[in-house]
This record gives sequence, C-alpha cells and structure tokens, in this order.
Amino acid sequence: MSQYEFESNHDGDWDDNEEVAWNEADWQNFLRKSDKEVARFITVYNKVKKNPDRLDAAAALMGWHRDDWSSSDEIDVDVDEIQQLCPLDIDEVRKMDPYTIHRHPVYISSTAFFSYLRASWEHLMRHNRKQPEPWLSWSYCGSLADAERHCLLAANCLDLGDFLLAVCHLKKAHSALNESMRLNRLFYHHSPKIFSKYIHESDIRMYDLREIWIRIIQDCRK
Repeated sequence: MSQYEFESNHDGDWDDNEEVAWNEADWQNFLRKSDKEVARFITVYNKVKKNPDRLDAAAALMGWHRDDWSSSDEIDVDVDEIQQLCPLDIDEVRKMDPYTIHRHPVYISSTAFFSYLRASWEHLMRHNRKQPEPWLSWSYCGSLADAERHCLLAANCLDLGDFLLAVCHLKKAHSALNESMRLNRLFYHHSPKIFSKYIHESDIRMYDLREIWIRIIQDCRK
C-alpha cells in the first residue's frame, strides 16, 4: 500500500515491506468501517440533539478535538521532542489502518448529515398523497448534491493543507445549502404536523452543517 511504502531502502531494512500492501478485500473492509463511523456519528448526534452545544458534545463523544476539524494549526514540536521520537516497528505499521479522507471529521459528519437529509426527504415524499412538481424535486436534490460535493472537496483540501481553497469550496457549499433550505419549504404534505416536524429536523441539521463550515472558514482565515 502506497501509504506504507518508502522511497529509500538503502540499508535493506524493509525488504518485506510489500507484505503491507492491501488487496481489494482489505479496502472493502476499510470502507465498511468507514460506514460504521458515519452511522456512529448519527447515533451520537441523535443522543445530544437537544443539547445547545450538540456539535461539540457529539465531537467529544466521537473522540474528536476542535483542531481535528480544520487541521489548520501547524504542529509545534521542539528539537528535544523530535530527538525523543522513535520509528514505528514494521509490525505495528502493518496493524494500522491507513489514513484517508474517510477518517476526517468533516467527511464523517457531513456524510452523516447529508445521508439523513436525503433519507428523511425520500421518506416524506414516499408517504405523501400529493407528489411535488418534478422541477421542485429536481432543484432540491440538485442543490443538496452541490452542497455535499463542495463540502467533500473542502474536506479534501483541508487534508492537503490547501486552506484558502477549502474556504472557496465551503462558500459554494454554503450557498447551495441555503438554496436547499429555501426549496425545502416549498414542498407540500397532506399532514401539516408531519411536514412541520420534517422541516424542524431538517433545519437543525442544515444549520449545524453551516455552523461546522463557518467554524472551519474562520480557522482557515486565521
């Protein structure tokens, strides 16, 4: 696997390094773990949903720190600390999962929120006696997809250290999500009570998505 390969091997200490490489089954298992993390965030978020500081509470339960969201702070390590660092044993390296964007807090939380927004809308429409106009459904789904696309691109930019590019993508995501919020209120449901609850739950998650993005934008601009 490329994450564990070393460009230089002059001393021959890594002759069996090719054994670290993952096959397709390993990566499929890794993706299943990623999906479980998204599901775990949904569960954690639902437990603290009524908390005014639900984002921070959910992040704490997930084991995340504030700096994990944007990764914009440089690591400050002095010379003495560097000298004390020891190389990882190859056996320990083999046991480690690779780091990919799937493990980034922005990816996990955003994927969870967008999954909820899609599923709740589909459930609402599936049990709606009066189906919406095609243009409205298409526009809503399109704006939601644009918001998710720019959000995930921003997460990738954060991971690569392109912080100002991440800001640009998050601004586009913010604009698309605002359009989703506007269109969401144009739908009709035969039960005003059900529709009111749907709007309430959707708004909570959309506002929290925007709150995450605003925090990251502020960190990236520091």
